[in-house]
Amino acid sequence: MHKNRHFLGIILALTNAFMLATMSLFAKMLSSYFGAIDVTFFRNVFSLLALFIFLAATGKLAKLKTRRPWAHLFRGTIGTIGIVSGMWALSMMPLAETTILLFTSPLFVVLLSYPVLGEKVGPYRLGAVLTGFIGVIVALQPSHDVTALPLLGIIAGLLWGFFAGCVDLCLRWIGKTENATATTFYFVLLGTVTTGLHIPFAAPPQNGSTLEILLIICGLGLSGLLSLLAKTQSFKFGEAAFLSPIMYTMIFWTMIFDYVLLDKWPSTNMIYGSALIIASNIFILYRQNRVRISRTKTHTSP
Repeated sequence: MHKNRHFLGIILALTNAFMLATMSLFAKMLSSYFGAIDVTFFRNVFSLLALFIFLAATGKLAKLKTRRPWAHLFRGTIGTIGIVSGMWALSMMPLAETTILLFTSPLFVVLLSYPVLGEKVGPYRLGAVLTGFIGVIVALQPSHDVTALPLLGIIAGLLWGFFAGCVDLCLRWIGKTENATATTFYFVLLGTVTTGLHIPFAAPPQNGSTLEILLIICGLGLSGLLSLLAKTQSFKFGEAAFLSPIMYTMIFWTMIFDYVLLDKWPSTNMIYGSALIIASNIFILYRQNRVRISRTKTHTSP
């Protein structure tokens, strides 16, 4: 029974990675018709409606009660800025390159852990962070047959990673008193409302049929919702320390999408740099788990 639950957790984690890659693909496709703020709105509104209907149908709206509205406002603000940055980066760069910049978020978490949370960060994790950023430099270097990536796209991608890291730190703080359902709901609510203010001023798409655009929007919303559900369920069947590295399979899906659908294959530098970034992230996760186990033993020892 334990093995079956463990296997199910792996399947759900793989599903989460695939759905996130699919969501990025739809976001990139939609960026051909709309700007980054509008793409973020369409990404959020589908999840908001689906989540609200689910909570209402299951009688769980009471879970949305909160005593920390300002904390949710802060988390929603930095999360929305991060997603807009990511949608902006996707509009300018291939999927794989943008995704690998998102994977810098654990590196920023380590760098911010001491000044924000007061957590001690040892030389091993700092070395892993340095290795990860070296990987970023390697990955973004153009090879002889690949043109240079736009500087603005690189900056937007790094901002996505930075704000994603800020969200992770914020969740550690807010998660001590707030449940995950409320945190997710208020995040998509704030993102929908703030980005929705821009919709009346958005330029209408100049090309593409209404049906085509509607199908892309539905694909974006559905893949985002399935990703959220798969991620939530996966951690019920397996430990985060084991399942989190599976997230990096997302990079392989984005490479496949780039090649099959967009006729873009990653450069050798991109592959080497991605390997460095992923390896540094896994090492950071390993060290954090070691520290957590050590602290647990210390607190439980007589």
